[in-house]
Amino acid sequence: MSNPIVSTLGIQSYCFRAFKEHGQLIQALKTCGRGTATFGTVAPAVAQAHRDGLVADVLVATRRGSSFEAFDSKWRGIGAAIGHEAPYSRFPKGDGLDPAAYRRAIAALPDPGCVIVVVPDDRHHEVASAAIAAGKHVLCVKPLAPTLDEVEDLVMAANKRGVYGAVEFHKRWDLANLKMLDVLRRGEIGEPLSFHVEYSQQRTVPTEIFADWTASTSIYQYLAVHYVDIIYFVTRARPVRVVATGQKVWLRERGFDVHDAIEAMVEWEMPGTGRRFNSTFVVSWVDPTTSTAMSYQSIWVLGTRGRYVSDQKQRGVEIVSETGVRNPNPYFCDLYPIPGRDVFEFRGYGIDSVTTFLRDVASIAGGRASPQDFEGSRPTFRDAAVATAVLQAVKTSLDRDGAWVTLGADLRPL
Repeated sequence: MSNPIVSTLGIQSYCFRAFKEHGQLIQALKTCGRGTATFGTVAPAVAQAHRDGLVADVLVATRRGSSFEAFDSKWRGIGAAIGHEAPYSRFPKGDGLDPAAYRRAIAALPDPGCVIVVVPDDRHHEVASAAIAAGKHVLCVKPLAPTLDEVEDLVMAANKRGVYGAVEFHKRWDLANLKMLDVLRRGEIGEPLSFHVEYSQQRTVPTEIFADWTASTSIYQYLAVHYVDIIYFVTRARPVRVVATGQKVWLRERGFDVHDAIEAMVEWEMPGTGRRFNSTFVVSWVDPTTSTAMSYQSIWVLGTRGRYVSDQKQRGVEIVSETGVRNPNPYFCDLYPIPGRDVFEFRGYGIDSVTTFLRDVASIAGGRASPQDFEGSRPTFRDAAVATAVLQAVKTSLDRDGAWVTLGADLRPL
């Protein structure tokens, strides 16, 4: 299957309407916020799904209509690359500020419909709630919400309305992490004793790409959440204790009162046996721009009978040119030529994550599945509570100068 290119550039909420599979018409809407200067993953996956007949109509909603100028440029670039430019309807129609534009986009979305939420973290609950209330299925970028109260509210709302809610934890589709799941399930390295995660990105992320909302998040909430979810995904363990510390130096000197780096320890309890294992996280977003990759990331697992080591920065590709050396991740989301044609397709686990959601909604709309069928096999809203509970506990520990935070069976601090 081919995959198209769309960029999440600017203050935008992209909405798509209507996708179909096997003759089943499904409405889709995507709300999307500040993104990177690249094409991103969500919009490319949707544009490509439109080309392949899975998505029919596309709506795009944004708080500020003037941001469509940048979006249009990216969307055309995607269309040129994949040989198909999907038409879309924009909300608002003018160039002014309209914070409620996404609500009109949702109202314009026929049933059955789905919404992909890609706005800053503190607006996830607001936008997702509106979509659920309108009976739309929802895919939300990570984390589902910054607080457990918001997550639980969304879980209950989705259950009451009978809609499917999932979180775009794309690392669950990374083959390196699926191999880790397999190794642990088969007991090849025994029972887990500890996990160690290192994850960092270049300093342009907090100071340029996401400068407008850096102050409302943290490097742990932005990056570490991926691997908190992966540890839960491969073990189904429950977090029981959390402690964290952090440093504010380089970013504070530049006017950003946020942590350069955060180090956290999370203790987990395995289901069934009650045995515990530990995990450590070292995350930052002040790497120099001369780093050979946007992200440095690795995870290793120590077990009772062996270990699993995954360097997720060095993916076996190095490109040396007159502009320098870089180590791209060819497995996340990139354009690849289609043999015998003058067009490209997007491929990678970033695309797979979104496309899987679209196909899941198609299955629900076609009567072949229900939202409950995806519990345990997808990163559902209910699954997302674990990651948010850890994020909230890390923030509490930081606020308490590195105190331990104990979580109860309901994931709330005791």
